[in-house]
Amino acid sequence: MKEAIYSWIKCLAIFYILLTMLLHLVPTEKYQRYVRFFMGLVLMVMLVTPVLSLLEKSRQLPDSFSGLYQQEEQKRLELEMENLQKNLLETGMEEQLGENILESLQKNGIEVLYCEVHIEGELLKASVWTKEVPDEDLEGRIKDELGKEWGIRAENCEILSGEDGNQTVGDPSSSGTASDSDRTSGVR
Repeated sequence: MKEAIYSWIKCLAIFYILLTMLLHLVPTEKYQRYVRFFMGLVLMVMLVTPVLSLLEKSRQLPDSFSGLYQQEEQKRLELEMENLQKNLLETGMEEQLGENILESLQKNGIEVLYCEVHIEGELLKASVWTKEVPDEDLEGRIKDELGKEWGIRAENCEILSGEDGNQTVGDPSSSGTASDSDRTSGVR
C-alpha cells in the first residue's frame, strides 16, 4: 500500500515537471490556456485513478464477505444437523433400551409396567414402574438385573409403582407438562 502511494506521488511530481516544461515551450499565452486545460484534465484523471481502484476493491469486499458468511452459515447448519441427529439417535436409543429392559425384566419374572431410560453422556439412568408397591427384595432384584445385564448402577435406578399417588402409566395426570423439562413421565 505504501509503495502504491509512493508511486502515485512520484507520477504526480513527474507530471508537474512535464507541465512546467511544456508551458515554457509553448510560444504564446493563447496556446498556454489550451495546454493548461488539457493538462488539468489529465491531472484530474491521475488524481481519481487511485480512488477508482479503491472503489473497485470495495466492490470485491462485499463479495468476499458474502462468501465467508455463506461458509460460516454452512458450517453452522452442518453442526446443527449433527446435533439434531445426535439427539434423535440418543432419544431412539433411550426408547429402545427402555423396551429391551422391560422385556428382560419380564422374562426374569419381574412384573413391570414401564421402563424409561435417560442417557447423560456415558451414564445411564433408569426409572422402572412396577404393578405393585415394590418391597426391598423386589427393588434389589430389579437393581441387580439392571446392573448385571445393562451396566446401570444401583444409585442410577429409580423404582416406582403404578400406584404411587394413584397414578399409572398412561394416566393423563402422570404425563407432566413441557415446563417439567424434557421428560413427560411425571418423574422429576
